[in-house]
Formats: sequence, C-alpha cells, structure tokens
Amino acid sequence: MKVAVAYAEAKKQMVMNIELEEGGTAMQAVQQSGIVNKFADLDLSTSKLGVWGKIVDNDRVLVDGERVEIYRPALGKPVKKSRPAKAPAAKTVAAESGSPADKVAAMKAKVAAAKAKKAAAAAGGDAAPTADVGDDKAAKMAAMKAKVAAAKAKKAAAAAGGDAVPAVEPATTPAADPADEKAAKMAAMKARVAAAKAKKAAAAQS
Repeated sequence: MKVAVAYAEAKKQMVMNIELEEGGTAMQAVQQSGIVNKFADLDLSTSKLGVWGKIVDNDRVLVDGERVEIYRPALGKPVKKSRPAKAPAAKTVAAESGSPADKVAAMKAKVAAAKAKKAAAAAGGDAAPTADVGDDKAAKMAAMKAKVAAAKAKKAAAAAGGDAVPAVEPATTPAADPADEKAAKMAAMKARVAAAKAKKAAAAQS
C-alpha cells in the first residue's frame, strides 16, 4: 500500500511517498522512508507522530493513502499577548450625588412634604410651609387648624341659643407621622359638619 511521510522545519519541508506492507505501523513507515537522514536535527525519541493532523501511537497501523506526520517538540513557552488595560468606568451623576441611603431619605422627604401639603389644604387653610426630614410641623399645623374650626363652630352654636347639636371634638392627637394625614382629614370633616349645623340652628332662631 502507498503511504506518505512528512516533516517540516522552518527552512525545509519534505514529503516522501513510500510503499509499505499491509499492517505496517506509523513508526515503520518513518523508518522505512529514511527521512531521518534528511534532517540533522530530527530526533524520533523526542518527536511525536500523527496522521492527518491527529497525534497517534507509534504502533498505529496504517491504511492505504494515509500520511504520517512527524511533530517537533515545542521549544519554550508560547508568548502571551498583552492586552490593553481597561479604562476605568466613568462616574455617573447618580454615583456622585450621594449614597443610596441619602437618596432614599431625600425621596421620603419629598413624599412627606407633598402629603403634608395635601392634609393642610383638606383642613381648609393654605398649605403650611414644608419641613425638613423628620419634622412633622406641617401635619401638626393642619390638626391645629381643624381644632380652631371646631371651636368656632361650637361658639356659633352657643350664640344661637344652645339648641344646636354640639360640635364633635376633633381628634385630640395630632398626626405624628407626615405620611398619614387621615386624622387631619377626619378632624376637618367633623369641623365642617359642626359649622354647618351651627349655621342652620342660628338661622332657625332668627
């Protein structure tokens, strides 16, 4: 059968075609080709054999048409390509504006201020100026205005002759949490009902 034996160096390459008996091995093909005598630096004891680019054992049986390749041992270590250092990530505006805790506190302050303003408007007066974080001044002001409205309604009922339905006292406990304006709204509603009843009673006495 016909097989080929190939070997290559930097400046010299060679492929030799030979006739090998059936059952011949890769090493037998190399030895029979005499290619070792063509290269002074070729040492079979340190070289590996392969068939069509795949390393095989020296006693690997060949078939007709195959090519045995002799691989030289690698000298040294492969050179590693240096990679450019990554550029530092650009700082975003959000990163420079403060810590996550500061952002959450600022957001809570905005929500509390908006709810306090809404509670003051529901109590019947102008919106009280918003306070800083943790200050419930706006909510307390709304509750105070509700108390004043209830007191006026009670006074009007007394002036009408005392027959009017007594005004219901507003919630005595001011809203301590700016996020919860329910107490202020309830007090304002009770004050309005009391004022309407007092007005109606005064009209009936006149």
